[in-house]
Amino acid sequence: MAFGASMKDKAVLAIVGMTMLYAVGGFLWFKALADKASDWNRSQRKYAEAVKTYQRERALIARKAYWNDAYEEEREKMPMFPEGENVGTHWLGRMDSIASENHISISSRQSGKEVEVGDVYELPVEVKSWEAGLEPLVNFLFALEHADEAMFDIRAIDIRPSSHKGFLKGQFTLTCAYMRGDVEEKTEEEDKPAVDSVKKEKKK
Repeated sequence: MAFGASMKDKAVLAIVGMTMLYAVGGFLWFKALADKASDWNRSQRKYAEAVKTYQRERALIARKAYWNDAYEEEREKMPMFPEGENVGTHWLGRMDSIASENHISISSRQSGKEVEVGDVYELPVEVKSWEAGLEPLVNFLFALEHADEAMFDIRAIDIRPSSHKGFLKGQFTLTCAYMRGDVEEKTEEEDKPAVDSVKKEKKK
């Protein structure tokens, strides 16, 4: 009887062992499938992002001619200065003129250091103190954006109420864009036709 019981116990233990092995194997198999599914989902997301990037870059390349034309159009608006010429006075004068025309009071400003960005140069102008009404300020910013033979860009602006009722004050950074190169000298205007040499007789 002891021998039979021992065999029975061994059979039960074997069945339990096999069941545990199947359970562990099933868990590992399920975990492997879950990991593969997660990797597959990540791969799908990366692929979708790559497709979007490719389509976006392809669209940009397809519009290369448009962007080239737009770039050339913007370049034509930029004034040209000889290499080494100090342009700070020029841009400060332009800004002061536009500010005066639009009733903007500027009491402290200075030009910064020239920065080369590709084939374009930029000169920052730091305005430490300005004061104006809201409408003149809006007109001033609009005038800067549409100024002839100049490219201005307000990179930062601080606006606060002024002690003067109805006025604003603050500071801003203005960037002036231009190019360097050979500048053709402007020819003087041709002399106007001479006045008829025959003088009229003075009336007595």
